[in-house]
Amino acid sequence: MRRCTLDLDIDFVESVKFMKKLAAMVLLFLSAHSHAYDGLTSELSHAAGGALLAGAVTKMYSESENRAWIGFAVSTAAVVLEQGYEISRGANRNSQIKDMVWHAAGAALGAWATDKYLLVPVVTRTSVGMVMVRPF
Repeated sequence: MRRCTLDLDIDFVESVKFMKKLAAMVLLFLSAHSHAYDGLTSELSHAAGGALLAGAVTKMYSESENRAWIGFAVSTAAVVLEQGYEISRGANRNSQIKDMVWHAAGAALGAWATDKYLLVPVVTRTSVGMVMVRPF
């Protein structure tokens, strides 16, 4: 007798979606208790955040030829706006600039790695060559 496993697959997919939402809520709750400083781990976390954001945006624009540039630009623009807001609110300018630079470096790496190693290459209709026409 054959069993249909389709129901189990749907339940598994739904439970994975639920676990992702739960993990995101827990991380957001725990992030409220974090404190910023200018150490190496703080700067590496900005680079990792930039890489993840740029990779996600690069994947969203996977059909574009310039998807890596789009991912890098959106991620970097977001952090420049956010850190600019922090500076306008009285935050330490040097610390915020370091955060921007590390985020931009991570965004460049994340967009490049996503484009190069995770996504299918974009095929375009460009050609290079020589055409020779000769009447017979």
